[in-house]
Amino acid sequence: MTNDSLFNTVKELDSSILSAINFNGPDAYSLFWSLYTQRLTWLPLALVASYYLLRRGGWRNALLLCVSLIIMFLLSDFIVASLIKPMIARLRPSHDPSIMDALSYYQGYRGGMFGFPSNHASNGFAAATLLTLLFRQRAICITAFLWAVGSCYSRLYLGVHFPTDILAGALLGCVFALLVYLFYKKSYLYLRNYCPMPEFNSIYKGREPWGIAVVFGLTVAVLAVVALV
Repeated sequence: MTNDSLFNTVKELDSSILSAINFNGPDAYSLFWSLYTQRLTWLPLALVASYYLLRRGGWRNALLLCVSLIIMFLLSDFIVASLIKPMIARLRPSHDPSIMDALSYYQGYRGGMFGFPSNHASNGFAAATLLTLLFRQRAICITAFLWAVGSCYSRLYLGVHFPTDILAGALLGCVFALLVYLFYKKSYLYLRNYCPMPEFNSIYKGREPWGIAVVFGLTVAVLAVVALV
């Protein structure tokens, strides 16, 4: 199979999967995913997750973790949006002449011009991967990745990303999170040589932070009620 043939096959598969997920569904369903995809919707969840992350290990650990989180989101958001997207310049499906007229758009929302890779997927999977690496607890892992997968699905349902946009963004997010986790861990162990800090492996041990799962569930419930009213 030639490169052109492989590219066309992937593009056809991309379009087929997107067409199957994107459809003009009931208004309540469309409103739900339109609200889900908005970052402001998840501010309470971000605040609760930040509380659980920063309250353990003392102020030095909190400061180092803040620096690490800033680095991660700069990598995940800035590099993807400001460097990779303009360089690759792949049109979103909502702007791609080959498919845009066959898709449905909720309230005319089409997103920006370029879509590869997806910022939502990159940010979502970066956050989910870092939370999983730090807490290593089932409830956090399941909740974080459910949220990230939901965010990715919302972008497909709204017709503003191809599946490969999502896949590339998710993979980049996981890589960014792993790199930042290694930076955070090595920096912590280095600082521990010069100032009193607890054992690294003990910081996030203990009772599972169920508040994150509860806030996620409540947010989804509120979105469902708002969409149905």
